[in-house]
Amino acid sequence: MSKIIVCSTKEAQTPYTFLNTKVEIYTYEELCFYIYNNTVLISKSALSERLFDWIRTEIGMPELADRLMGLSNKTAFAQDLLIEILNAGNYYDAEEVKVYIEAWQKYRKLSTFQKMKLKADGYLGYRRYIKAASIYDDIISHSEDVKDLVFLGNVYHNRAVAAASNMDTEDAKEFFLRAYQLNNNEESLRGYFFVIAVTEDTATLKQEIRRMDLDDDFFEDIMLEIGDSKDDVREMTIFAMLQRAVFNKMNKDMTDYDKRMDIILGQLKDEFREQAI
Repeated sequence: MSKIIVCSTKEAQTPYTFLNTKVEIYTYEELCFYIYNNTVLISKSALSERLFDWIRTEIGMPELADRLMGLSNKTAFAQDLLIEILNAGNYYDAEEVKVYIEAWQKYRKLSTFQKMKLKADGYLGYRRYIKAASIYDDIISHSEDVKDLVFLGNVYHNRAVAAASNMDTEDAKEFFLRAYQLNNNEESLRGYFFVIAVTEDTATLKQEIRRMDLDDDFFEDIMLEIGDSKDDVREMTIFAMLQRAVFNKMNKDMTDYDKRMDIILGQLKDEFREQAI
């Protein structure tokens, strides 16, 4: 769900940081938006006095802080506290809060593996690749207990994305190919060839495409998709940046290649540093 964040309450001098995603918020409205869209990433342990004190002192909502403090000692569910926060102001109306509650009730009925994947997907969306990969690996280690092969294939696909984004290209190739074998989704197959495209020469890419009984048009599609991105390089994922950089290298544009590689290496250092915390 997307929503414009119009803030009418007090803005904090010091932001509150969700430690697992490194997201910083400054207002009650931003807190509500984060809760509404990231519930699976918020544990009961994260709803502690640190948050309550921030609500009390930084955004000037002592009554809410007191209610949360009392409620935290009475309930085992993080969602009870989150709903209390959503109901404390006017950022989400009653109908939207109802939708949120219904979505959470459906979430509780999901299997353990489905819940784990949603959590990992959340971390993947925040580029917390190591955290995401760890959860995907946990699901994969119990793959014999997963009956839905398409679901398992999608787990492998997202695990491949996490690997590719951390430049673990050999693992990425293996995971994308395994994903395609399970989910028969062309997106997974294309991911497999994208990794080959950025790690091998064009002759090897063509050879692998033919080995899998695909025609030369597929090769052309892969190269066009790599080269077609119009996004600014700083807004792209690391793997997409690398795809674009290699495409430019193949086309003898070494100035653009060097620029993109400098950005990639800098961002890799920053993200590994953050993920190690």
